[in-house]
Amino acid sequence: MKRVMKIIFVVVTLGVMGWAFFEQTKEQPNVWIQIVAVILFFAAMSRLTRRTASNSTIESPAEREFNTGIKKDLIELDKEDQKDAK
Repeated sequence: MKRVMKIIFVVVTLGVMGWAFFEQTKEQPNVWIQIVAVILFFAAMSRLTRRTASNSTIESPAEREFNTGIKKDLIELDKEDQKDAK
């Protein structure tokens, strides 16, 4: 049932958006159709971004501080040690 509702939502959203684009060609476009189309578009984008995984990971403040400061210093020290070893 959920799958059918998703398909109906997509079809209705695309239909209303097409109708809103068609309304733009008229001399007196119906503003309410355009408003509904924008609302449906934002709802569809919200549903899409909810399903998309985020690239960022949740870090504690201590992890952020380590990654921004201390970690860089340790990497630079390691590079210097490697240069000295050569």
